[in-house]
Amino acid sequence: MTTPGEAPDDLRFHYVLDCPCGATLTGATEDEIVEVALAHLRQQHPEMADNYGREHVLVMARRLLAP
Repeated sequence: MTTPGEAPDDLRFHYVLDCPCGATLTGATEDEIVEVALAHLRQQHPEMADNYGREHVLVMARRLLAP
């Protein structure tokens, strides 16, 4: 049983982050979207890579129901 504001256990989510450069990054879990986003920063935006951490990525990413 779930409480208000809590997702049922059978729902699956994924994460999407739209980078301002136009790239759309995806991950199946929080850890994965953080890994993908930080790798993208290091490869495509190395001058900004040190300015972002896990919490920044998670604030920018959207959690969506998995298809």
